[in-house]
Amino acid sequence: MDRAAVEAAVSPERAVDAVRDAFVAHARGDWSMPPKVYVTNYPAGDFRAMPALGGGHALLKWITSFPGNPARGLPTVAGIVLVSDASTGELQAVLDAASVRPSAPARQPSSPPRRSDAATRRPLRSSAQA
Repeated sequence: MDRAAVEAAVSPERAVDAVRDAFVAHARGDWSMPPKVYVTNYPAGDFRAMPALGGGHALLKWITSFPGNPARGLPTVAGIVLVSDASTGELQAVLDAASVRPSAPARQPSSPPRRSDAATRRPLRSSAQA
């Protein structure tokens, strides 16, 4: 699915809800997320593999980061997300990673809803990806 297809299938509100639900599921131990693997290709850039397992799915986000690409007319960051059925291994979806960037976490509180006596709430920080 390209970016337009993902955005048509999932509203921004649903994306924020899904990210919140994912944080909760991960905190409960319902999802496992092994450490990110970096494959360096210095000085050109690097490749990143981010696996996860839970909710009946196995996922792999494969990202490339090549800072010199804009001079070539290419994006700095590109990639795909593979979604498989965790019980059969059957590939269920291939998504454009640009449509699945982690911007929704920026809309989430850094902790559960604040206590009634709390004076402030601190949001998660996010940074732009070129």
